[in-house]
Amino acid sequence: MARIVSLILACVVLLTGCTLRGSEYTSSFFATDYRNERDKRDAQNTEKNEENIITEAPRAEEDDDDDISFMYEDICYSTTDTPVEKLENESEYISALAFNINTTSILYSKHMHEKIYPASTTKLMTALLAIKHCEMDDIVTIDEDNCGITVRGAQLCGFAEGDTLTMRDLLYCLLVYSGNDAALAIARHVGQTERQFIRMMNSEAKELGCINTSFVNPHGLHDPNHYTTAYDMYLIFNECLRYDALKEIFRSTGYTVTMHTSSGIEKTLYMEPTNLYFMGTYDAPYGITVCGGKTGDTVSAGKCLMLYSEDYDGQGFITEIFGSSTKEKLYTEMNRIFNYILQPTT
Repeated sequence: MARIVSLILACVVLLTGCTLRGSEYTSSFFATDYRNERDKRDAQNTEKNEENIITEAPRAEEDDDDDISFMYEDICYSTTDTPVEKLENESEYISALAFNINTTSILYSKHMHEKIYPASTTKLMTALLAIKHCEMDDIVTIDEDNCGITVRGAQLCGFAEGDTLTMRDLLYCLLVYSGNDAALAIARHVGQTERQFIRMMNSEAKELGCINTSFVNPHGLHDPNHYTTAYDMYLIFNECLRYDALKEIFRSTGYTVTMHTSSGIEKTLYMEPTNLYFMGTYDAPYGITVCGGKTGDTVSAGKCLMLYSEDYDGQGFITEIFGSSTKEKLYTEMNRIFNYILQPTT
């Protein structure tokens, strides 16, 4: 019965629709020449297997309503927001939520079903597909310098053509350091081509019940057709937390990656976290332990942060903020949400 109710509620949200707040996003962080080069490369890689070529990135919202289903029943869900006046009066972010995942209760939400740009929180889906379809000790070979990314300001690990490293190390590069080249390396290893991997991303999103999500790349660099909602990202993050290997990476406060060049020379890279709680720049309120999560940051998406945390009673929480204007405001506003969580219920 709970599964049927979840399906009905999801369909209600799909039918009522979501409005993209276009006035919030005024700049583009996406280079069209990169997309053209990607298409040329994928066509070459698949010319011997033409049935794998996808002529257009699939859109999750085009799927039939009857196909939408949740993989499990123990989820937080509501078709409406749960406002908290004192949080919203002091906030400027576009979308946010706070869920108790032990009790599946919604403590707070603002515009959680409205479309937003996910930026690098996209990489949660990339990591989820990697953990589901690969072994951690798989060896991945980098096919070109920086995996072909030339977008200005993109976070890069600096891979060179011919470098080899394990999938485990790539996932640390992806989730701790947020390397965009790491996302592409994973996509090409798992899906053989980026287009096929994008298809897998949207298929997985649909299976999780993400009815307002459309992925067109594995890293989150801006594209107007690459969007989601805070609620859909909760579903993806919640699924990631079911895998111990990913939880271990989320907890990392830094990691040394070992790889080999094309000539067999070993080299190491130290990956600092993008999570400023782990860098010691900001502290969570007393009583909250931040266990990890994912950051995101583009001009169009703003500053974004998704976290899994626990309180002193061991209760687990997923908290999210999308569209904050500065990192200082992002972490200040996240701490306000934490303080609200810690307040005793009456």
